[in-house]
Amino acid sequence: MKWILLILVCLGTYDGFAQARRLPGDVRYSPLLDKGSQVTDVQVQQAKSLLESIETGIAVGDISSFSKHFDKQVFVNITKGESGYFSSNQTSSLLRHYIASRKIVSFKFSRINEKGISPYATGRLVTLYRGSQESAQVYVSCSLQDSRWVIGQFNIY
Repeated sequence: MKWILLILVCLGTYDGFAQARRLPGDVRYSPLLDKGSQVTDVQVQQAKSLLESIETGIAVGDISSFSKHFDKQVFVNITKGESGYFSSNQTSSLLRHYIASRKIVSFKFSRINEKGISPYATGRLVTLYRGSQESAQVYVSCSLQDSRWVIGQFNIY
C-alpha cells in the first residue's frame, strides 16, 4: 500500500512539474502559424501568381517555370507511379518524366484557393499516353516558408 501511495504522489508531482515547465510560447507546442495569423495581400498575390505559373507550366508541358518553388521535401503521389516524399530535384525529375512521356491535351485548374496559410489548386489534366486519352486530377498545395511560398504537395491521380 505504501508503494502505491508513493507512486501516486510521484506521478502527481511529476505531472505538476511538467505542467509548470510548459510555457505559453513554448516552441514544442506552437504551430508554424497560429490560427489567428493572417496572410498579407501581397502574400495572397504571390500565392496566386505561383498557382498560375503552375497551371501554365503544366498546360504547356514545362515545369521549369515553377520547379524552383519546390520545398526541400515534397509529397508526390502519381497514380501508377511514384508516391512518397522526394527532394526538390527528385520531384522535378519525376514530373519532367511524367510530362515528357505524355502529350498534354488540356489542363486548367478548376478550383483555386490562394487565400489563407495553405493555398491550393486542383484541376483536370487530359493527356495522350501510348495512343490513349487519359484524364487525371492534379492537386497542388503550398505553404509559406521564410517569407516565400513553396510547393509541398503535388498529386496526379
